[in-house]
Formats: sequence, C-alpha cells, structure tokens
Amino acid sequence: MWSLPDIKLLNAHAADNRRKIERETNLKTSRKHHCENCGKPSTHHLKWFDIFSDDPKGVSHFCDVCFDQGADSNGFFECDHCQRCVADHYTWERYQTNLGDTSLCLKCAAEQYFADTANWIDPANVKEIISPSRGASSPLFSDGKLNFGRCKHVLGVGQTPPPGIKFHDNAEFDSLDGHQISGRNLQDLIRELHEPFCPVLDAAYQFAVSIGIYVRRSAETQLREAA
Repeated sequence: MWSLPDIKLLNAHAADNRRKIERETNLKTSRKHHCENCGKPSTHHLKWFDIFSDDPKGVSHFCDVCFDQGADSNGFFECDHCQRCVADHYTWERYQTNLGDTSLCLKCAAEQYFADTANWIDPANVKEIISPSRGASSPLFSDGKLNFGRCKHVLGVGQTPPPGIKFHDNAEFDSLDGHQISGRNLQDLIRELHEPFCPVLDAAYQFAVSIGIYVRRSAETQLREAA
C-alpha cells in the first residue's frame, strides 16, 4: 500500500498556501505554470481539494486542448454535493462513494450518512452478525441481523468524523473472503454499547477493510471540548 502523507502537515501547508493557490487560480495564460499533461503554456487553472480539510490543496494547470480532452479529470472527480474537484486517492483507498444516485466525496458522504437517523441502530436489537459471504444481498440491518459487508464507505484513513460523532472501536476484515484479521469481536463491541451506533467502513486497504463502530458525542462532551 502506498504511504499516507502526514495529514496534519498537509492541512497546515494548505492553510499557509491559501493566498498563493487563489492567485494561481486567477491566472490567464501562464508559461511559468505549464500544462501538466503536455507541457505547453497553461490556460486553465483548477483548484483541487481532498477529504481532510476545507482548504484547497493545490492548483492543476492545463492548456485548452488538454482541458477539452478531459485531462483535468485524471486523478480527480467532482463531488455532486460540494461541487469541488477532489483528489481521487492518496493510497489504494478511493475518496469517492455513492449514496443513492449521488456521487460524493467521503467528507460530504460522512456528513450526510451520520446525519440520517435511519443509519443508526439500537444495539439491543442486534441478535446476529453475518458476513458478506452469508448475506451478500441482504440489507445492512434487518430482522436482528447486521451484515457488516453492507457497511457504507464514508470515512477514509486519517479522516476526522463529522462534529458530534465519536469513534468507539473497530475490527479489520479480509476484503476477499470476509474473515476477521484483527480487533475485537464485533458482537462483543456492540453488546457493550448502551446507545444507538452507526457502523461504517472507515478504512479500505489493498487487501483489508476496517469496520468502525461510531456513536454520538454527548452534548456535555461537545461543550467541554469547545471550551
């Protein structure tokens, strides 16, 4: 797996370079910033983002011909919600997912998914955990059965959950056959909870995935952390 960059350092550099990025975005024809596809002077200067902060991370430069041929889409996608040009990935993990018919970056997907009360489960109602091999076509949760293979990928490695959401614990599974390879038993994690939880796929590696169990932060905790 490719190495994940230092997210805190990446975000700090983006904040420091915000003015520089805005200046580059407003350029007209530029010989200094040549087309990243063919090397000719650039005429299109596009800000791009990632899922780890709201600051733009850089600018991609293209000439008219390469832009018209779609070179600007290489390594990026447009989120249907925030309308930003977003980096497709830094490692093997893609930063795009679908919620219904909507293509979203993981930042927007996480905000929408955790905000939907239909995605929260009462731990007392979970009677059985089933693997993807035994319930590939079943919903995430039905008749007391939680199919962890249906958890939505709405968080990436190093991504901070939306405000008000707290990580509880996780377990990792082989992405080929679904057997658990690390962490505590999911059933045990859920049994110790006394509040609704939201299970999501919060990390995708080359040969494994992490299923994370998330809960809501109490109002008291949020006030204390904001103080």
